[in-house]
Amino acid sequence: MDRPQLQKGRVNIDLNHDYISNLPADLKEKILVKLSINEAVRTSILSSKWKDSWTSLPNLVFKEKSTESRLVNLVDRVLLVHQGLIRLFVLVSKHACNEAIGCWIHALSTNGIEELHLTFKGRERCEIPSSRFFSCTALKFVCMSGCIINVPQFFNGFTLLHTLRLSNFNLSGFGIEKLVSSCPLLEHLELRSFFQEGCLRILAPNLTYLDILGGFHDICLETPKLVSGVIWLITDNDDFEEFSVAKHMKESNITRALGRLSSIQRLEVRGEFFDYLAVGPIPENLPAIFNHLTEIFVLLRIHQDMMPTALCLFQNAPNLKVLRIEFWDFEDMDEPHVQASWELKAIQDCLFKDLEVVNIMCEQINKLPLQSSKWILEFAKLVLSTAPMLEELNVTDLGDAMVVFEELKLFPKLSVKCKIVLVEEVEQESDGDEDSDA
Repeated sequence: MDRPQLQKGRVNIDLNHDYISNLPADLKEKILVKLSINEAVRTSILSSKWKDSWTSLPNLVFKEKSTESRLVNLVDRVLLVHQGLIRLFVLVSKHACNEAIGCWIHALSTNGIEELHLTFKGRERCEIPSSRFFSCTALKFVCMSGCIINVPQFFNGFTLLHTLRLSNFNLSGFGIEKLVSSCPLLEHLELRSFFQEGCLRILAPNLTYLDILGGFHDICLETPKLVSGVIWLITDNDDFEEFSVAKHMKESNITRALGRLSSIQRLEVRGEFFDYLAVGPIPENLPAIFNHLTEIFVLLRIHQDMMPTALCLFQNAPNLKVLRIEFWDFEDMDEPHVQASWELKAIQDCLFKDLEVVNIMCEQINKLPLQSSKWILEFAKLVLSTAPMLEELNVTDLGDAMVVFEELKLFPKLSVKCKIVLVEEVEQESDGDEDSDA
């Protein structure tokens, strides 16, 4: 039997035709941007039409894991022959590259750099030349880790910058306040693994996202459009009690830090930041009511001095829907303190009128004293008695102390649909990889 011939859909391929050399320019660019810089350079051997194609790439990514001299040589050669604008520059290195970074940034500034990612993973930080870095006026996105930056007095701002991410950094000179306030379009700000002496002042009229993880003595936020805020204060002592303006009774810390965030929708208070907020006289009402705040996560130390601050925050968030509260640093309080912890007489009816989900978590469960567990129980009762829309009350399994929570099953609930759920383990949240690639 003769073999059938395939006619329809048959593809004729001319093996003598140079398809690689004749690829359209846009297709070649799509291929090149998928390659590492080393692979892109090697395409120059494919044909004469590919020889210089890589030299006009708008995105340059270097993740060299070899010696510093090899990395410097590679970046130098690429920037020397590059043609056209450079929109994105990414450098991830375990070497500080202090001797070469100035020339690289100068080359980027003259080629319209818009997005800059510099990550130095070694012990030595890279000193960024101020005159070169602050001349990159076209920058829209900056992500830097392991850097030393000196903000000069003459700096007039990155007028196009919308995202600034700094981690493991040292910002000297006119500092964070000058840098941030000189970026009028800034919307996204992350400051991680740093220390600021005195007041950390953030003046950013268009900022919508803020993530702070570091040390400071005091903080002042002038960010009227802030939608999401994460503030994690890390300190080995209580220096904020000494430096804070609240010590001089001028203004409470909670008012100074949060009182003007009229647009906030999501708020995380971590580390010792809640202790900072509790310093000074606590007002009954903050200057701005958090009408848009629907989600709060708070790390709260079990101590009677924290109660007025916590209630102030909750009372000023009338539309709160999700509350995640983690208790820590337990102490064995006297019975009268437990009974007076959450007094209802100063609380408006239906404190949590829109609250739907509450997660109560605890650190160091095996060290939880009985009185501390009763203190947490009083808070759970407060939620049940003032939250008509509550759907879930999730409580961490507290081991031997859980006998106290048997009372919750019998305690009257304002919400008929509320379920009390016992959670076996505390959900551990990561604060992100500081050295993650951009």
